[in-house]
Amino acid sequence: MSFRSFTTLTLALCTPTALTAQSNAPLEQGPPAAPAGESNVSDLESAEFGGNPAPIPADRYLLERALDRLGIGALPFRIYGWSQATYTESTTDRFNAPTTFNDRADSFQLQQNWLEVVRPIDTSRNETQIGFRVASILPGYDYKYSLARGMWNEQSTRNGFDTTYAYGELFLPTLFAKGSTVRVGRWGTTIGWEMLEAIATPFVSRSYNFQYNPFTHTGAQVTSELDGGFTMYHGLVTGADVFFDPAATASYVGGLKWAPQGSSTTVAVNVFFTGTGYDSAESFQHYNSYNAVVTHAISDSLTYVLDTTLGTTTSTASGSESAQWYGFANYLAWTLSPEVTVNIRAETFTDDDGARTGTSGQYLAGTLGLSWQPDPWLNVRPFVRYDHNSNGPFEGKDEMWTGGLDVIFRW
Repeated sequence: MSFRSFTTLTLALCTPTALTAQSNAPLEQGPPAAPAGESNVSDLESAEFGGNPAPIPADRYLLERALDRLGIGALPFRIYGWSQATYTESTTDRFNAPTTFNDRADSFQLQQNWLEVVRPIDTSRNETQIGFRVASILPGYDYKYSLARGMWNEQSTRNGFDTTYAYGELFLPTLFAKGSTVRVGRWGTTIGWEMLEAIATPFVSRSYNFQYNPFTHTGAQVTSELDGGFTMYHGLVTGADVFFDPAATASYVGGLKWAPQGSSTTVAVNVFFTGTGYDSAESFQHYNSYNAVVTHAISDSLTYVLDTTLGTTTSTASGSESAQWYGFANYLAWTLSPEVTVNIRAETFTDDDGARTGTSGQYLAGTLGLSWQPDPWLNVRPFVRYDHNSNGPFEGKDEMWTGGLDVIFRW
């Protein structure tokens, strides 16, 4: 099932708390930049494992068609992108924090102008291959959340720039049963199910599980396909959402996925570990994440996903010796037709130490959305979302309603 055509109703119960933001970028006045990390999601069936970029589109859109007409379409790589614009109404006065990415009340936002250049690896070919992927927001409001410490942090505009992914790959067909891919650079984490890419998430707003855990890693990792439908990966990285910077610390990211051919169920277990807490010298919060994702195709038109994550740290900016947070996000996608999908997301998130969201307590959030895709290049997604926390994180209120529309143009 394609998540591009996937709209979501989110019902989330969370506990909010506040760890220091990971980016040192001097952003515009408003809610703080997202803490160190978020997760990745892609198409349920065709996503890569061990980095989860959104699948390469089968269709060729405006940019590649224009290159074809100019006689330069036979390139050794794919080049494409999309633009996402949103409008959000809210019962708050100014900001929708701690929800993201549409964090401004009663406001139009240009979330992403995303450009991607990719030379893919085909693991079915029994030969050594070299590939790469470079993806950038240029410009877009989402850059304030996707930025890594040590990369493009000097910006202070509303719509900025970020190189979200930039990595090279080497496929070695004889390493392990079905070959291995070595990746070096910056890529999207596998901690969690959602993603930075607008085309690969059901809503413009993200789940608490996504927004308060890692987004990207920088370093090197090896992903290997094994017998029996298993895939494993191991990586050495600089942390969560930190590039080459004094705040970096040696960290491990790894996981195991079971996706047997022909099965309606897949299971993935992912780990990100630093063993380090708050770095007071660099004002940067390090932490650990432990994640499991289960997907199940109930029928040809109905798919369920469970995403659960536990986060821990040994110390925080507030001086506490340790903190932890955990969440459960449930997703249901009901495909009514090739053009229309209804999605539901139901989430609980607990952050008793107040280490991630800025307000301790328990959150309940529900989002319902409709995805209408009349053409492959156009996706229109109305939504409504409800959030609740009895400690008043929504500009002093215990609850918040948001609703609106986002439109994605693929080019």
